[in-house]
Formats: sequence, C-alpha cells, structure tokens
Amino acid sequence: MHTLTIKLKPEQDAWLKKQAAALKRSKGGVIRELIDQQQAGKNGSLGQTLADLRGCLRGSKDLSTRSLNGYGRR
Repeated sequence: MHTLTIKLKPEQDAWLKKQAAALKRSKGGVIRELIDQQQAGKNGSLGQTLADLRGCLRGSKDLSTRSLNGYGRR
C-alpha cells in the first residue's frame, strides 16, 4: 500500500475525525472508502448528480408539446 500525505483545513480535519469515530475506522480508512465509492460510481443517481443544474434551461418541460415547424430544413 502506498502512503499519501495531504493538508486539510481545520474544519475538514474535524469532519474527518468525526466520521472516523462514528464509523469506528481510521481516518485513512474513511478516505479509502470515499475513493472506492467514487471509483464505483456509488454517489447516487444521475438525477442526484445533476441536481444543481435543475432549472437552468428554458423551454417546455414536456418536449412532446414542442412545435416541430422547420425541423430538418435548412
């Protein structure tokens, strides 16, 4: 296993310590689990991943109601 040294902000370190204590794991164990989850894509659905983009586009919510006048013509 390789070793990695990182610098954390005090609030990040406090969160990591709290998570490690709650999960009864080492801080390194918590970090490794987060990396494994990221690699496996276990961060929720696509909708959850793109949740911050909701409402940024304009147009009909139901694309089947959209007029197709001029579609495919140049």
